Amino acid sequence: MKFFVLTSLCFSIFSLNIAKGNSITALVESSSKEHSVYHVKVINSENEAFESEARHDFQVGLGDQSDHYIGRQIKANAVYYANQWHLESIFPKDGVGSKAYYDLNDKFHRMVKPISRRNFVQEDDYIIAFSGINQKGDFFQFKDFLGKAVVVNFIFTRCQAAKMCPASTYRMSLLQEKAKDIGLDDLHLLSITFDPEYDSPGILKQYGESYDIEFDTFTFMTAKPQWIEDLMRYFGIVTIDQDGTINHTMATLLIDQKGRVHYRKEGSVWKVDDFLTRAQKLLKE
Repeated sequence: MKFFVLTSLCFSIFSLNIAKGNSITALVESSSKEHSVYHVKVINSENEAFESEARHDFQVGLGDQSDHYIGRQIKANAVYYANQWHLESIFPKDGVGSKAYYDLNDKFHRMVKPISRRNFVQEDDYIIAFSGINQKGDFFQFKDFLGKAVVVNFIFTRCQAAKMCPASTYRMSLLQEKAKDIGLDDLHLLSITFDPEYDSPGILKQYGESYDIEFDTFTFMTAKPQWIEDLMRYFGIVTIDQDGTINHTMATLLIDQKGRVHYRKEGSVWKVDDFLTRAQKLLKE
């Protein structure tokens, strides 16, 4: 029988409350000041300061300062401070791969919803197809990694418990570095956030850069909260919002080239060389 044991908890002190009633959907028409300012046309808004069809300028954070959203619809929180309007928690609404993102995850939701939380994915199971948004704001599908070995873990960027998410991300960055050193080009790393209301693509990009991660072989994933909840159920990760933080279990998985779970390690502690050696053997087969 498969079961959960909530042995690894992550404790940090912050507010999990995301600004409510400030959400807007807008078309990014252009940007300026090295992409630190977005010029947008509002499509709809929960914020009374913005009317539909109106045009406004917004400051954006470092992780979102690129031309990647120009010509695309976004959803974000409009927040006023320092005498300026800012867009935070920016998520793409459309773009290449968006239809598959919505369709595939709707299907994934229907498949996973009836499954007991005890019956999470285990070694030798094939991964059910799902889709996400990466740190650049691109839509992608898990099948994009077929043909490679993939190491998957689960984090949230606001975690301040040194032995939990930060330690896990450090090990993932070290695994990437060691794989590059030995020319293991077909190893990819995937970190899935379970705090999707805060961990937007831009936040994930800044987080990855703070660990000197190179995004050519490393993907950070976010998605709609319901679909992240589906993934946590499917992968057997338990999360609980409690006392201003997220308490959670942890697991790290090695997926083979055909999308099958080759190895699963429970808990917050795992050895980089263990996963590296296993990945080497897989890729030689």
